[in-house]
Amino acid sequence: MRILYGVTGEGLGHAMRSRVVASHLRSQGHEVKLVASSRAFDYLGRYFTDIHQIPGFALAYSRGGIARLRSARRIGRSARAALRESAELYRRPIAGFQPDACITDFDSFSHVFGLLFDRPVISVDHHHVIDRCRHAREIRRGMRRELAFTRAVVRAKLPGCHHYVVTSFYRPPVKRRDTTLVGPILRPEVLGLEPTRGDHVLVYQTATRDLVAPLYAIPEQRFVVYGCGDGGTTANVTLRPFDEARFLADLASARAVILNGGYTLMSEALFLGKPVLSVPLRRHGEQQLNAAYLAALGLGRSAPYLDDLVIRDFLATCEPIERVAPGNSAALSTIDHLLQEIT
Repeated sequence: MRILYGVTGEGLGHAMRSRVVASHLRSQGHEVKLVASSRAFDYLGRYFTDIHQIPGFALAYSRGGIARLRSARRIGRSARAALRESAELYRRPIAGFQPDACITDFDSFSHVFGLLFDRPVISVDHHHVIDRCRHAREIRRGMRRELAFTRAVVRAKLPGCHHYVVTSFYRPPVKRRDTTLVGPILRPEVLGLEPTRGDHVLVYQTATRDLVAPLYAIPEQRFVVYGCGDGGTTANVTLRPFDEARFLADLASARAVILNGGYTLMSEALFLGKPVLSVPLRRHGEQQLNAAYLAALGLGRSAPYLDDLVIRDFLATCEPIERVAPGNSAALSTIDHLLQEIT
């Protein structure tokens, strides 16, 4: 079967998950053509040759959260050029490929192609846990507006798919018949790690929220920080430039993990049995939902901001947790079954 596989470039979690699925599909004899935007294109280009770069839209951030108005303006300014470029791809390399089915990881290009040319579309992502599952009132408390906005965006972006495969470390009730909920889809490098308990806390810093400043107020604890700075150690804080092998080794041996609310790293940490302190981005419904479930399930804590008191309280009680099982097998067998149905 010929499959067009589209991957959004907003964050690398989509690309890491898609690499696992696309590699499996090729091992099953399918012909897979990948299309990806931004950082996802660069990442997947290291593993696949049949890949095309497509235009993508990036969100704008401000004061530790999503800047909705700036994001809308940015998308509006680039939309016309993106549509022209996409139409050219539709007419030439993709139309010549003639896919039998499309798979999308929160990507509009492959989704629109499937709708335009009457090809079934399978969605594989985490975002649809917001739209296609029921969440208890205590989970939603305090984030009603953010969750409603995010749900509307997710629902509007990929409507009418043949099926939705939703990957998640938490398991809320599914409310749609065309939806299958599976555990986290983890890359092989993570599945092969053997966790140990070292003396450092791993911190993953994004450019949108400062998680580093409070660390210096806890001199007795060593922190290893990725995501900011070119490297070097000051007092108890070591900044490291991103290197995948070094990062995974530090993750596997960490005492605990501090991050925003991104799903992929959170799932990797939980698979390795690491307690997590999550400081989700403001106005980011998906990250806030992830953090709420993290705390509700006893897998870590959620905090609206970070200071030395929050960190000390977290570290005073954090112990290794029961490891969260991966969902690779269930996800891949579900996708195989769906493709057999389509055939």
